[in-house]
This record gives sequence, structure tokens and C-alpha cells, in this order.
Amino acid sequence: MSLAVLLPTDGSASALSAATWVSRHLAGEPLTVTLLHVMTPQLEYSSQDAFVAARRQSEQILEATERALGCCPSVETLSVIGVPHEEIVRYAIDHDIDLIVMGRRGTSPIEHWIGSVAFAVFQRSPVPVTIVEPERQADKA
Repeated sequence: MSLAVLLPTDGSASALSAATWVSRHLAGEPLTVTLLHVMTPQLEYSSQDAFVAARRQSEQILEATERALGCCPSVETLSVIGVPHEEIVRYAIDHDIDLIVMGRRGTSPIEHWIGSVAFAVFQRSPVPVTIVEPERQADKA
């Protein structure tokens, strides 16, 4: 039986660190990985051109994350529109996900410790959540 892993991504360095973490720590396991990008609703999506551009950007984010993952034979990619923490938790529940792995990238002093989306997922998810610290340049050496 394979481990169903949800890897939410926004294309940030912390999200790519989470993908690298999965490839380092879970590569020997039978995995099914779903990469999820949540596009937040925006008024400019009412224009067809703006929506197409946003979808294109979402595809690029998913492709970059899949390259960073680099380990798993079974990877699904998905873009949705919604509130990030709500869509992440909803997807995990609706698709029998075993583990959510995500990066944290809080920018305010309080968020710096964990990140607002990561914290909201951690608080609301009935599925185990692993939050990965972004890699620092010194860590890569």
C-alpha cells in the first residue's frame, strides 16, 4: 500500500524545500504524491486573459515543484481556486491523504515561527502535517 502525500505549493523557496524533504525522507517508501497549488480568488480573474495567465503561472509553479521533488513515480498535479488552508484541508479529507508536507514562510514576527497558512492547516487538519523549515544557503553546502 502506498503512502498518499499531499504537498501544497506556492512556488516559494519553502515549498520547494518541502518537496526536497519528501524526496530525501520518503523516497524509499511507496508513495503517491499530489502537488496542489491554490490560486486565491482575485477580481482580475473576471478577465479571460488574466485567468489564463494565472493558470499558466500555476502550471509553472507545479512544474517547478515536481522538478524539486524528483523522486516519485506517481505524482499528480492540481490547481484550484480558493482559500489556501481551506482547500488544502478539504483535499486531504476528500482524497484520503495520509500526510500533508508543506513549507512555512511566515513574514511577520509571529508568522515567522510557523507561517499563517501552515499554521491554519496544522490547526484544522485531521491528517498529520509535517512543516518543513526552508533550506538556508549554508545548509546546501
